[in-house]
Amino acid sequence: MMIVPSFEVVIRWLSQARIPHYLFDQCHGIHLVDIQSLDGVLESRLFVENDGVMFTTELEIRPVGLLPLVADLGRLNMSYPTLKIFVDVVDDNLPRLMICDSVHIKAGLTFEQLELFVTSAVTSIKQLYGECEQAGFL
Repeated sequence: MMIVPSFEVVIRWLSQARIPHYLFDQCHGIHLVDIQSLDGVLESRLFVENDGVMFTTELEIRPVGLLPLVADLGRLNMSYPTLKIFVDVVDDNLPRLMICDSVHIKAGLTFEQLELFVTSAVTSIKQLYGECEQAGFL
């Protein structure tokens, strides 16, 4: 059945799909354990918004890996077409690799669609993580 899922419905569906997750008091995101537990992952969260569910992951980049990573961003974005991959550089922090995926929910969503979205995104992010780790970016 297609519904526009609320935050509570997404939490219930994640539990039903046996996707490990947790909530953190000072954040309105749903943290995903499979990605969050990887070394160098700063955040990996699902956000339930009015028009979609956004999956974001932030990886800490080694300063020496920043330039080669930026040079490789075009290829990475083409290799992972469902992900939006970019670098965030803030003066007082180490650079971060931002990875985003989203699914629109205004027309409705089923449990199966959310499960496929999350499991596909987790798989892609883990592959990207492995590639970046092997290249020495992280």
